[in-house]
Amino acid sequence: MGTSDMDKESLEKLQSRMEYLERMNSWYFIALQRLASLGDLHKDFKLYRDPNFLFVTTRKFLAQLLDFQTLAFYLADESDNQFLLEDCYPESDRDLIEKETRYQIEKGNFAWALRQNRPLIVKEPDSQNEIILHAVATKTRVAGMFVGRFKENLKKIPIEQLNLISIILSNTAYAIENGSLYKFVREQNTNLEETVQKRTRTLENQARKLKKEIKERAKIEEELKRSNQDLQDFASIASHDLQEPLRKVIMFGDRLNTQFSQELNQKALGYLGRMSDAASRMQILINELLLFSRVGSKANPFKTTDLDKTIHEVLSDLESRLNRSQAKVIIEGLPTVEADETQMRQLFQNLISNALKFHKKDVAPAVAIRGHKKGSGACEITVTDNGIGFDEQYADRIFKPFERLHGRSEYEGTGMGLAICRKIVKRHGGEITVTSQPNDGCRFSVILPLKQAKQ
Repeated sequence: MGTSDMDKESLEKLQSRMEYLERMNSWYFIALQRLASLGDLHKDFKLYRDPNFLFVTTRKFLAQLLDFQTLAFYLADESDNQFLLEDCYPESDRDLIEKETRYQIEKGNFAWALRQNRPLIVKEPDSQNEIILHAVATKTRVAGMFVGRFKENLKKIPIEQLNLISIILSNTAYAIENGSLYKFVREQNTNLEETVQKRTRTLENQARKLKKEIKERAKIEEELKRSNQDLQDFASIASHDLQEPLRKVIMFGDRLNTQFSQELNQKALGYLGRMSDAASRMQILINELLLFSRVGSKANPFKTTDLDKTIHEVLSDLESRLNRSQAKVIIEGLPTVEADETQMRQLFQNLISNALKFHKKDVAPAVAIRGHKKGSGACEITVTDNGIGFDEQYADRIFKPFERLHGRSEYEGTGMGLAICRKIVKRHGGEITVTSQPNDGCRFSVILPLKQAKQ
């Protein structure tokens, strides 16, 4: 080979090399332009979160990179793991694209492109044209699939162009994901707003209801104050106006009995005795009504009260009755509490008196008064007797005013004693109950707080 032939061959190689470099330079220039235009793509993605619009925008960018005959986008339906053809351009190629996609699914190429998340270029079955399959996916989620048909076979697509396609489709996938998140957040915000509005309406209704209840309660409290005042007025009248005539009836009855008993026959003396007894019972009843009404209104302040000492004082007051009935009383473990000492004396005097009154015939009364501390700052005092007892179905009834389970001819009393007990215990924030069986005695349980709540 001569020198001229070698120079000619070298020149051809040099010219071929220059053409390649120019071609590559052209591709790089186009790639740089497309990369620079990605800023506009991001802008569109941020403004529009509808997948249909995103596919149209992506399609326009892809059409500028390569000479496509058809561009189609499938959207993943996560509910049933299906891919739905969402966008096809031109629309007239929709059937052709769906047929081609089914073929690629059967061949396994569709699944391969999804797994690899990079471009896959394959031949169409009915022609020598080529198509490109590329997943529209982020690192964690497949949003869809891009299917593109080229107008003519490309000898070689520069890797830079394929990378740029991957970048654009990746951005599309992230935009779809962001759109889904935006939709989710918007729905949650809407739901939250509806929930807040509903809750606000509920609270407003409750506030109106509460305001109404407060108003009604204030009205009731005002009526209760008036009622209490009326009760105080009645107590005052009973204390003075009713007691005075009774005292005169009793006084003149005694004078008649003392001065004229010799002149009266037995029938008249019977009438006189019954009148005196009735007046005495009336006086006792009025005194107990006064005591009942004054439990809350004329009460003493709470102070430290030794119940052991208080009950021993009660037993001292009842000494003559205890001796007459030969009663035995046991006292164990009584605590010290914050209470109205006077009312505590009244409470246990009534309970012990009850035990002495309702004892069995020819059986000496036995009364056990025991105390022990309970949890949550309370104590329980029980008063147990061996008396006649009663049917427990009347356990609540006996605490009501004027309630009696026995006739006045059998047992004396007004039926106010246990009503006063309950009112005293209730004033102290406690509870009184009773258990009993006929002919098997009674067990009264009094639960009191050791310390009273600060007012």
